[in-house]
Amino acid sequence: MRILIFFIPFFLFASVKEEIIKFYKSHYPTIEIEKITSNKPFPKKYKNIDFKLVNYKLPSSTLIIDGKYYFYKIKAKIKVFTAQKIIKVNELIKPNVIFKYVEFKRFYSTPLTTLSDNLVASKVISKNSVIYEIDTKIRPLILKGEYVNVIFKNSNIEIYAKGKALNEGNLDDIISVQINNKIYSGKVAKNGTVIIK
Repeated sequence: MRILIFFIPFFLFASVKEEIIKFYKSHYPTIEIEKITSNKPFPKKYKNIDFKLVNYKLPSSTLIIDGKYYFYKIKAKIKVFTAQKIIKVNELIKPNVIFKYVEFKRFYSTPLTTLSDNLVASKVISKNSVIYEIDTKIRPLILKGEYVNVIFKNSNIEIYAKGKALNEGNLDDIISVQINNKIYSGKVAKNGTVIIK
């Protein structure tokens, strides 16, 4: 006697609200969504959910489910870095911020949610403001206005001096330095020294 076993395929869909949460979490890992409301009830079953009209920078948007449009709004908070004081250009970010929850409103860019030791401000950041990724940059090896070691190399002769960097630079960049009111161009070496040949 043969026993035939039939496997019936089935699909488990996450609820629409779970998909919305997952969508925002992919952009903001620290977001906590407290409530989701919509202009009409979301379907319990669906074949396709489309986020192409959704703007993740906004707490409200339009979702397409099986060809139908649903307007929704979320109430959420997000943990971000905010400035404790005015942070000047090229000033280190880390000692001047706190990590706290703020209400999720419109963001013009992606808020900074992770911090590294060598992150500096790329523009002036006002006190108590949310810090965005585009407001920061990795600290260059040499900052504009910084005094650097300079080596003049010519054949077998090396002359050491101090100079003021007139622009920022990273390894192998050509930058200008000012020494005794004269301006020279040189290449940035590993240790931040500028080599002039």
